[in-house]
Amino acid sequence: MVDFKGLEEAASFVKAGNRFTVIGHYDADGITASAIAGQMLKRMKKRFDIVTTKQLDEERLKRLKKLEGDLIFVDIGSGTISDLEELLPDKNICVIDHHKPEKRQSNFIVFNPHLFGYDGSNDVSGAGMTYFVAREVDERNKDLSKIAIVGAVGDMQDSKGRLLSLNREILADGESVSEIESKIDIRLFGRQSRPLVKFLSYSSDPFLPGLTADDEACKRFIKSLGIPLYRDNKWLHYVDLSDDEKRRFISALYVYGRKNGVPDAVLKTLVGEVYELVKEKERTELRDAKEFATLLNACGRHDKAMLGVEICMGDRGEAYRKASNLLQRHRKMLRDGIEWVQKHGVKEMKYIYVIDASYVIKDTLIGVISGMLYGASVVRRDKPVIGISVDNEGVMKISSRANWELVRKGLDLGKVMREAAESVGGTGGGHNIAAGASIRPEKKEQFLKKANELVREQLFR
Repeated sequence: MVDFKGLEEAASFVKAGNRFTVIGHYDADGITASAIAGQMLKRMKKRFDIVTTKQLDEERLKRLKKLEGDLIFVDIGSGTISDLEELLPDKNICVIDHHKPEKRQSNFIVFNPHLFGYDGSNDVSGAGMTYFVAREVDERNKDLSKIAIVGAVGDMQDSKGRLLSLNREILADGESVSEIESKIDIRLFGRQSRPLVKFLSYSSDPFLPGLTADDEACKRFIKSLGIPLYRDNKWLHYVDLSDDEKRRFISALYVYGRKNGVPDAVLKTLVGEVYELVKEKERTELRDAKEFATLLNACGRHDKAMLGVEICMGDRGEAYRKASNLLQRHRKMLRDGIEWVQKHGVKEMKYIYVIDASYVIKDTLIGVISGMLYGASVVRRDKPVIGISVDNEGVMKISSRANWELVRKGLDLGKVMREAAESVGGTGGGHNIAAGASIRPEKKEQFLKKANELVREQLFR
């Protein structure tokens, strides 16, 4: 059982206060972390509000001064510890996060795995850290482990084929209270919610040449395996298949991928550990952790993060209906983004790939699309991908993505983004495998040159 220094202090902070504002990041990990904190406080009959945000800049921090009660930051805050100390000196603050902290000492409580020998990139998510606090407050909060697993999957902490390290302790808690089950199965998106034909034809990560975006070809592929499209007058979903049908389907898909040029490194990701929330309705996005996380990301990246929080806290009515509609729009925008990149191409520098989608792809989507380019075989896996967009305020947003092969060779995108951004007067940071930065548009070329140099130093030193 985890026993970090700071866990007891964080739990005591929650127990001692009466009025809180929870501030969470706007992505799936931040949404799940916010919901876990909210459920914990609700069960304690504490007064609380939840707000979500993309970032903590000076303007947003000043607005926090006006909020009532003590502040709990979840999945955000570690990179702005000095700013919190300077701009919110009179507030009682607890930061529960998994990103690398700006510094190791603080005037307030910081519960962070990097301070105790764990890596927030793959050992535990922001939702996981928040879950540990909730469990420390009350063992009965173990049922919230399922939401923490959704957060970890949303943060791509299962990208090595399974959850690792502290995430497995959370998974064990979820299994012990019969909230979640893990098993080895296909990892394509839509295994629960999509009819089998759409399951294949909508696949963009990985991209399946000749099947993706071609319903008729998918029907022929499925029928060639002796698998029906319907059963009892209903479209078959992948989860409806028998064990034998699943084995035939996966084997045939692997052979098809090899014949059609899908890289072996991508094909190896087809099968791995999947996580089912067993009390959720079958054939819905909420049953599968990956689909649930994508639903939450759709909410956050379309400025509706609180819909996701409401769903995680139990709303299966209006909030879920609205989020499901958002998800369809989100997936279409991702497919459109991949197609735009395929049409307009990728700029290849010596040590990085660059996608300049300024004013074309939303700044909230460019990172997701950049990460999908490996699976879509748009770029090789030999370099990190740097995606560029511009937000509504005219700030250039940089999102970088890598893969674990590059990380194992020494790549740390968090450091690359931070140092490259600071060299041009911007800000940046994040994890070794995924990070971001904000800069002025006129500094783009200077930033890219510096990022290219930093990647060279890390991978070819």
